[in-house]
Amino acid sequence: MFRSRKKATTDSLSYGKVETLIGEGTQIKGSFQSSGVVRVDGFLEGTIEHDGDLIIGPTGRIQATVKARSLAMAGEIQGDVEVAEKLELLPGAHLKGDVRCGHLVIHEGARFHGRSLMSEADLSTPQQPVRSQEE
Repeated sequence: MFRSRKKATTDSLSYGKVETLIGEGTQIKGSFQSSGVVRVDGFLEGTIEHDGDLIIGPTGRIQATVKARSLAMAGEIQGDVEVAEKLELLPGAHLKGDVRCGHLVIHEGARFHGRSLMSEADLSTPQQPVRSQEE
């Protein structure tokens, strides 16, 4: 009666060939700048500024402010996240921080603790608050 849905994982994402891999057991502290497709299965602390697609695997742990074009995660992020295009929280993902993105997808089994602002506008320009009609 019900169709089986394929469970979304970081392995099934169509971001293209991973160009940089931060493997499980690797720890990086500081500022991380990159482009292309990057997958994190280790630990990063500090800031991440990424001009491409970022994948956080199930063992990936991030304690940082994150900026990326797109982000799919199955691991953990503690910190604010700014994604120009799509932010996808896969089953098992845990995001604790505020989010600003173009498109947000939260799969069953993912956890998100924070505030979100979704906008099609260029994320580099500050957003004006929405005024109620009563003002």
